[in-house]
Formats: sequence, structure tokens, C-alpha cells
Amino acid sequence: MMKPCAIIDLGTNTFQLLIAQKHVSNGEMEILAHEQRPVSLGKGAMDSNLLQDVAMGRAFEALKEFKQIALSYQCSENQVIALGTSILRRAKNTHEFVARVQSQLGIQVEIISGIREAELIYQGIQSSLPKPWHATSLVMDIGGGSVEFILFQENQVLGKMSLEIGGLQLQSLFHVHGEYDQSLDSSLLSFIQQALEPLDQLCKNNMPQVLIGAAGAFETLLDLELAQMEKKMSFSSSCPLSINQFQKNKELIDQISYEDRVKLPGMKMFRASILPYANALISQVLDRYHIPEMWISTFSLKEGYWFFMQSQADK
Repeated sequence: MMKPCAIIDLGTNTFQLLIAQKHVSNGEMEILAHEQRPVSLGKGAMDSNLLQDVAMGRAFEALKEFKQIALSYQCSENQVIALGTSILRRAKNTHEFVARVQSQLGIQVEIISGIREAELIYQGIQSSLPKPWHATSLVMDIGGGSVEFILFQENQVLGKMSLEIGGLQLQSLFHVHGEYDQSLDSSLLSFIQQALEPLDQLCKNNMPQVLIGAAGAFETLLDLELAQMEKKMSFSSSCPLSINQFQKNKELIDQISYEDRVKLPGMKMFRASILPYANALISQVLDRYHIPEMWISTFSLKEGYWFFMQSQADK
């Protein structure tokens, strides 16, 4: 049996760890551990394109913890892989951070392009959906620095792109004392609408029937929905989200302060600051393309990379 492997998503806002192995009986992915830490690696780096020392310190401590978790599951050192995304693609001092991680922790860091990130996200998403899945669908993965979009129908990818309009990026451009404020709506929405124009070319000939949110902010939307409906859901890798409930929650979240957002049942503290920006992005995509249905997949980049690794091992 193959040893478990650890895959770390070095997000601009959040670091996430997946430890998984191939199930001995059915060959499917068996998740052994899933951890996330609110590192905010991109904090202070959006304007300067320089990773800040304090942010790199937080990131290093999270990775040290992740490595210990991986070793506790008997992952070998060469099976601990970290994937660098938006902020590590653009920061001028990324090489310093990567060199320290690789030399002091022995974790190999692979900086992937936005398009490669989208490809891996799609691979993860597709593996999570009920079969058969016929609807033309638009995957949306909202990171801190970038948002990845993948349009697909059945097993065919119709197009993919990465736009630098992630939650932390928007917050750095539109804030009052560092936080979202409803007075910013007009300028924020105008910016988002213009930034989404490249996506029009992708969707104009194949209008999506379903928006599929990849983990992250969408998981918080699900947590809020379940809390309000006083329901519990057994683990599933994908499920529908209520657009009506999303719109109600967006209206509420737009009107209240960060301190009140944190208190909402189902809200994760580290998502409360970014969620209004994610909601604005989601709302614009739903409205712009008249999408009538929304789903969430808990699979994303790291799961996609796991499936990619398995496909390479099977060759």
C-alpha cells in the first residue's frame, strides 16, 4: 500500500493541509487529516509585492506544525509537498521564503501558475461531484489574491482563467480602517464588474447553469446556512447551496460590523473580515450570467493535486 502524502496549499490568506492515501479496498482517496490555519501571508504585501517579515514568521510556524502532523501520519519527508499560489507568484522576495522553508523544514515548495492552479482545482472538483453530472458549470475558487474560474460541461473543460481579484486583494483596495464598509459598495462593485469582463468571453457561448464554489468562503456560506436552518450535515464532498439564503446572508453581512459578523452562528472568525468581499464576487457572478443554481465542493487545489499525483503513479 502506498504511504500517505501531505499536500499543503500556501494560500494568500489561509494555509491548508491535506493528508490522504489511496484506500486499500476501493482505490479511492481516503482523507486522514484536513487542517487549516489563518496565516495571512499576503497581509501587507498587496501593494508592495513584498512578503512581510511578520507574515513569513506566521507562515513558517504553520508549516512547522503541518510537518509535525504529516510525520505523525507516517508521511515520508519527500511526500510533504507545498503549492505556492497567488501571493507567492507575485512577491519579489518569494525566493527568500521558499529557500528558508526548503532548507530548514525540508518541505519542497512548487510555485504554480494561475492556469495550472485552475487545472488542479477542476481535477479536485470533478472528483467530488455526483455522477453523472451533465450541467454546464462554472467553478469559482476565491483565494486571498486571485480567483480561479473553470467552465466545463460533463468531462470537457471549455475554458479556464485566473483573475487577481481575491478577497485580500479587494480588501486592500476597498476598506475603511482596514475593514469592509457598505459605503464602499459602488466603487467595489464597479471594480469587480470591470475585472470580470474577461470571463464574459468564456461564458458567452456556453452560459453556465450551475456555479460551483470551491471550498474556502463557500464552506462558510454552507456553515451559515446550516446554522440558520438548525441542521447538521454528514460529510459529503459536494452539495447544493441555497441562492435565496445566500442573498439574505449577504444583505445581513453587508450591514453589520466585523465584530457582529464574528458572532453569527456558523461564522469562522478568520473568514469574517474577507467574507463581504467574497459575497460581492459571488453575487456579481450569479447575476451577470443569470445562474439559477449554486453548489459547494469541499475539494479544491490540494485534492486535485492528490488525484494528479495518483494518475502519475499509475502510469
